[in-house]
Amino acid sequence: MSYLNSKTNKYLFVILLITSFFIAFIFYLLTNLNNSDKLLNRLENALTTTKNLFEEQKRYALSLSILLSEDKELIESFIKNNRETTFEIVNKKIDTLKQLQNSNFEVQIHNINLTTYLRSWDLSIKDIPLESFRQGLVKVKESKKPLVSIELGKRLNIKAISPLIKDEKFIGSLETIIDFKYLSNELKQKGYKLFVLLDKKYLNIATDLKNNETIANFVIVNDSSKIIFENLDLKNLNDYGYVSNDKYSFAYFSYYDLNGNFLGYIFTAIENKNHLNFNNSYDYETITSTSKVQIK
Repeated sequence: MSYLNSKTNKYLFVILLITSFFIAFIFYLLTNLNNSDKLLNRLENALTTTKNLFEEQKRYALSLSILLSEDKELIESFIKNNRETTFEIVNKKIDTLKQLQNSNFEVQIHNINLTTYLRSWDLSIKDIPLESFRQGLVKVKESKKPLVSIELGKRLNIKAISPLIKDEKFIGSLETIIDFKYLSNELKQKGYKLFVLLDKKYLNIATDLKNNETIANFVIVNDSSKIIFENLDLKNLNDYGYVSNDKYSFAYFSYYDLNGNFLGYIFTAIENKNHLNFNNSYDYETITSTSKVQIK
């Protein structure tokens, strides 16, 4: 009888052990699934937040450009071709707007032939031909209408361009330039890190970025934390999606120039504390009837 009890106890112990193992395994799977869902939700929020902030900054840059392009004092000085006075006027306007709106931006004014008339940060720079690589300037001259985009020049910035008009004729243009510092700070407050990546083939134009760190086929425009992309496959990305390495998970989307040519990716990173793996890429064609959704 005692032998049977001992055998029964052993069976019960084995059954309890197996049951405990399965319960622990199911609990592990459910916990991982819950963590995965939470991370995916955070990545989706990061993607939406980043896109919305970029759109806000583009609208803001455009409003500044239009405002300054219609400033009578500035236009009259430009028509008189007094660069020193125009330089003073422009920087006075910039300082006033910075104080009122806590913003940081630069201004460039272009001649009718699309050469540099004046840059707010350096009076000595002038008469640089821009037509060959500044698509936005050409489009504004042709249409006489303002536009805003993430545009490539010696740097990569958000650039809003408005025509300067006198007696209904195009006499030049004015652009406001905003870098990515504000966006980085805004996202940092939400627990995100922002990275703007530009295809290295454009470094012949974006000459000010030649000394920036590179990763795979891209140059990092706004940061120097190359290590954050360690062991990340950047060669098989699509228009937007989510990818991970051991330390970070990323939401990303592509951006294009005004002619629809691919320029690079914008990444938003969050800490991947549970070391979960995401590698989901999507094409805009899967959710829209148009061939590309341009970040202009």
